Amino acid sequence: MYPGTHAATHPDKPAYVMASPGGDAGEAVTYRALDAASNRFAHVLRRAGLGLRDGIALCLENSPRYYEIVWGAQRAGLYYTAASTRLTQGELEYILNDCGAQVFVTSKALAPLAEAVRDRIPNVRRKLMVGGTIPGYESFEDAIAAEPGTPIADEC
Repeated sequence: MYPGTHAATHPDKPAYVMASPGGDAGEAVTYRALDAASNRFAHVLRRAGLGLRDGIALCLENSPRYYEIVWGAQRAGLYYTAASTRLTQGELEYILNDCGAQVFVTSKALAPLAEAVRDRIPNVRRKLMVGGTIPGYESFEDAIAAEPGTPIADEC
């Protein structure tokens, strides 16, 4: 089931809770919040010109944004490729170019790797970064904040 089903029946229940680095309970994300955020990201993807069966890629450490990204991609009918944070620049570059990603999402924590591939992924139309930015990357948080939390018209 996708988040919208649970958001309709149990909107305030936690969809997931991310542990903090110290092991304490960190950010709790409700089904309502996950549903809205994944809808916002689906709108970002449509605005970037992506359609059914296009691809995105993400390379993130454990992050509450991960599920928003993959559910947004699924809602838009896209393929997504999750790349390990332990890849070398050459390995990540190869994967991003090979998988057909048109949008790439990474994080500020991975800035050195993101910077190394930035100019070597010509088919990526939009580069987004969670938790801050570096030159060549847009803020993920700003991108989704500008979009509605409602489903895209052609949700899959």
